[in-house]
Amino acid sequence: MHTQVESLRAAAQRHQSLLPSAQRKRLGQHFSGLQVGRLLAHLALDEHTRTVLDPMAGNGDLLDATWEAAAECGVALDRLDGVEIHGPTAEVCRNRLRGSLAGLRNAPSTEVIVASAFDAAAEDRLAQSQYDLVITNPPYVRYQGRAGHGICDRAIRRQLQRTLGKCQTSPDAPIWRLAADGFSGLADLSIPAWLLAAALVRAGGRLAMVVPATWRSRNYADVVRFIMSHCFEIERVVEGPRSAWFADALVCTQLVVARRNLPSSSCGATTQRPQHSTWIRIGAEAAARGSLVGASFRGTHSERRFAAWLPKQGETTAREKPGIVVSPFDLANERKAIDQQVAGTRWHRQLRGMRPTHVDALEDASPSGICVPGAIAELFPDGTLVHTLNTLNEAEISVGQGLRTGCNAFFYVTAVERGATETVVETASLFGRRRFAVPNAALRVAIRRQTDLTGLEGGLLPNSRVLDLRSFALPEDMPIVLAAEPTYGATGEEMPRPMPASLSDYVRSAARTAANGAGGGKLIPLLSAVRTNSRPCRPGKAKPRFWYMLPDFAPRHLPAVAIPRVNHGPPWAEANCRRRLLVDANFATIWGAWPPHALKALLNSAWCRAAMEALCTPMGGGALKVEATHLRRLPLPRLSKQQRAALAIVGRELTRNASTAQAAVDAIVLGALGADSPQLARKLATALRERTIDLVHARRA
Repeated sequence: MHTQVESLRAAAQRHQSLLPSAQRKRLGQHFSGLQVGRLLAHLALDEHTRTVLDPMAGNGDLLDATWEAAAECGVALDRLDGVEIHGPTAEVCRNRLRGSLAGLRNAPSTEVIVASAFDAAAEDRLAQSQYDLVITNPPYVRYQGRAGHGICDRAIRRQLQRTLGKCQTSPDAPIWRLAADGFSGLADLSIPAWLLAAALVRAGGRLAMVVPATWRSRNYADVVRFIMSHCFEIERVVEGPRSAWFADALVCTQLVVARRNLPSSSCGATTQRPQHSTWIRIGAEAAARGSLVGASFRGTHSERRFAAWLPKQGETTAREKPGIVVSPFDLANERKAIDQQVAGTRWHRQLRGMRPTHVDALEDASPSGICVPGAIAELFPDGTLVHTLNTLNEAEISVGQGLRTGCNAFFYVTAVERGATETVVETASLFGRRRFAVPNAALRVAIRRQTDLTGLEGGLLPNSRVLDLRSFALPEDMPIVLAAEPTYGATGEEMPRPMPASLSDYVRSAARTAANGAGGGKLIPLLSAVRTNSRPCRPGKAKPRFWYMLPDFAPRHLPAVAIPRVNHGPPWAEANCRRRLLVDANFATIWGAWPPHALKALLNSAWCRAAMEALCTPMGGGALKVEATHLRRLPLPRLSKQQRAALAIVGRELTRNASTAQAAVDAIVLGALGADSPQLARKLATALRERTIDLVHARRA
């Protein structure tokens, strides 16, 4: 029997390896593998589990792991069902399960349906409308990749609404209906897939998911996070090491296990619900012998012993084994955080407007509420964080993203030799790295790379330049410009002047060049983000523009401070003095009423750097992704004008290696957070820096 099971598993692996990469990307086919499946199944199964469904079953890894775990734990399953969109893969899954279960005493019935989980016919063919355990790895397909591939957002939303309408008869039904209506069209496919899987869990049953870590940080995942906080009790979150579980993953993987609330407790008073669950970090060193925890739990049945070793639901005991760290996960804080985050959204306003008993718990949600990440809050003595916190937005500070040109290969050049009136520049490789002189009036200095920030600390300007051709036109376009002279006068703007010959030649060659450098590719002026630069003259209202003219720069392009969006070490914020340098889209940008150096000092405080590590998204390669949405949630102290002025002064001296200036910054920030003595401020700053280092090591592990 063992030989037959292993043969079937090997066949499933061969099938997976032969799938075309384009198809895997289109359908989101990142199969879980038995190691991940075994771990998740042992965390999710209990003695009451009888029926199991994987609505995105793939080659059957999770269903295979579930029956194996059930047999190991003595759990008698009645049904083991799956749905899989790809016919050949569904056949592999079906043969795998039937072959593995053949001849077993009291084997569960099993059926694998060939269909999309969002197909109404698939739902009608399921043996039952809801299951004790729904275990799945939802497809991760970005919204840009869905068009033209038979995956229609409208159809997905319609079927999700149908499923929720059939399955949800409990008091939380309005939340589910609004969730189906309210999730963003920019969401990847895992979001509606998660909602569908959750809807198929019976009251009191469990949902077990393999998901990207971004489920708690992306704005478009707010609906899912809200459902998980109000209609489920999250029992376990397991965080894996970088991309060790999925070699091609761009972000870290997490396992989430949650129990569906009974009707009497759904969305009820939060004080009557569990306040803590368990957050588990598993490093690569914990793995051995085909098990993700085999080195930490040596011998047989590693996953079963690992699951038994974990604290029970509601316990706050921290535990450690080699490669495994277990800590409490503050559910009350999680509910508060998501309530505050979604307050003000259309669907949330609708929900609050209904005002039945099942939304009583939402009444305290407000857009201005702040939650401190548990990894940071636990470092502070009780009563220390007594001062009111705020956000950048409440401090009248805006957050965004830097400049997107639409075609960097054309608009970005490198300064080689600067003169009084013109600069010799070098183009990108797409244009053969040609060199020619450009008027200084047509160039803007730009922060484009992280090394540019290091140079700024030493007073060096970057050598990246953006072609700002709003004041120049090709000679052949000058008749259009001259015809619009009255409009330039009416709007108070200067008329463009003719480009010099060398610059004109470059622009003309770009107009004949495909952006990807290949024959038959889309020409640069026709790129979606470039062609919108063009507009005809609207007499007396708007001057004419041409494809080579970037739109007018916004404050987010000329910010006070820039932070790299991808960070291998702890994030570092750098001031853009006098806001004179353009900042590329590789950076999150911050601007507002504060002096640039005051913002730089605040964001580089031990408090903010630790908070960024705790709030932002670890990527598969061990880097940290810092987005505007993360920065808007930073919990910040309310600083007086005097404290801001002090930060502005010390911020001028602050560099990565300026320990004296760093200590002064931390004293101001932590003092505003309630550290009432220099000794306590120093102690807290040290603890925050150590925690930051721990979090950096964790995402790199």
